[in-house]
Order: sequence, then structure tokens, then C-alpha cells
Amino acid sequence: MAAQKPIRVIIADDHKLFRSGIISLLEDVEEVLIVAEVESGTELIEKYVALTPDIILVDISMPGMGGIEAIKILRKKFKDIKALILSMYDSEEYVYYAMKSGARGMLSKNTLKGELVHALKTVYSGARYYGVNLSEAKIAELEKKYRQIVSPEINPEAELTSRDKMILEYISMGLTSVEMAAKMDVSKKTIDYYRARLMQTLKIKTAPELISYAVRYSLMNRLFEE
Repeated sequence: MAAQKPIRVIIADDHKLFRSGIISLLEDVEEVLIVAEVESGTELIEKYVALTPDIILVDISMPGMGGIEAIKILRKKFKDIKALILSMYDSEEYVYYAMKSGARGMLSKNTLKGELVHALKTVYSGARYYGVNLSEAKIAELEKKYRQIVSPEINPEAELTSRDKMILEYISMGLTSVEMAAKMDVSKKTIDYYRARLMQTLKIKTAPELISYAVRYSLMNRLFEE
């Protein structure tokens, strides 16, 4: 009986230490083969086209083109692409955001080896993986919930400046203040000021609340565009 071919994986993350850590976790797993590691969405697209891996393990936030944008571009040509997103956040809003991007699953960056391997195998098999507590039935419920969501807290017509909307979009993508500063060509101090003013405008008191709002705001805009 022929040996089963390993799951071919590309890792996309802009932090080399993190990529090295993932590679170290998987190097003795016979069912998985890392075929490339990249640090940007642009590189990911190039490597995917050249290597056509079975799965891409992708960070949401990377310099230049982020993971979500790269997945969307690749999906136009590769309809069956299997992407597993890496995120520091695991709230319902982020899970649904990952779904909307076309990813087949999402993992915390703090995941352990066993769950990482399980997630890769699950996604490779054609199923979805968004954590041990989210079965397919619960994932379907979550999709239904957010397809129908009409939150009085999220008003796409709210009087926000173009800068406010840009900040919200970057926050929803998981960018840090330093990364936003680089994209907008301003200082981190300026971004912190923008964020504080935005929180004041929205009457939001904490950073987690702002993240939740940003993701839901982004999702609502995408739902209205469909």
C-alpha cells in the first residue's frame, strides 16, 4: 500500500521567529510538509502560484498586502484554495470575518502542536476548523446569526471621517498602531491620538470594545456590498 502523501503547506507571517516556531513544531510530523515560508501577501501569491500547496497558513496582518487580501486575490483563480488563518483574536466577529474572507478555518497564534496538526488535517479533508468548541453545527449557527445581524450599535451611515473609516478597517484586519503608522505615513503617537479621538466619537471606553466594533463595522459594510 502506497504511503499517503504529506499535506503541503506554505506559512505566511512577517515574524521570522514565529515562522521558525511553527516549522519547529511540524518538522517531525510525517503527515505535514512545509514547502515554503513567506513574510508578505505578495510573496504568498507568488509562491502559491508556483507551488500550489494543499494549505496556506496565513497571518491576518503583514506589511503591504495582508493575509485576507491575499486570500481574496488567490480565490479568484484558485476557487478551492484552503486557507487557515492565524490570529491573536478568536471572538465571534473575527471567526466570521475569517469565513467571509474565504478561509476554511482560524487558529490562535498561541495554539499547541496537537491542535495545529488537527486543524491542518481537518481543513485538508475539506471540513472547516475554527476551534475545538465550534462544531460544524455551531459554525452554521454563527454564519446565520451574522448574515442576519442588524445591530443598532453599527450604523454604516454614521458620521465618520474617511480617516476614521480607514482606522476601523485597519483595526478589523488586526494591524497594530505601529503597522497603521507605517501604512498611513505618520507616527505611532499620531495613530494613538486618532484611536483615542475615534473612541471618544463612538463613546467606546476600552481597546477590546474598539476591536469588536471595528470588526462588526467592517462586516456590516461587506454585507451591504453583497
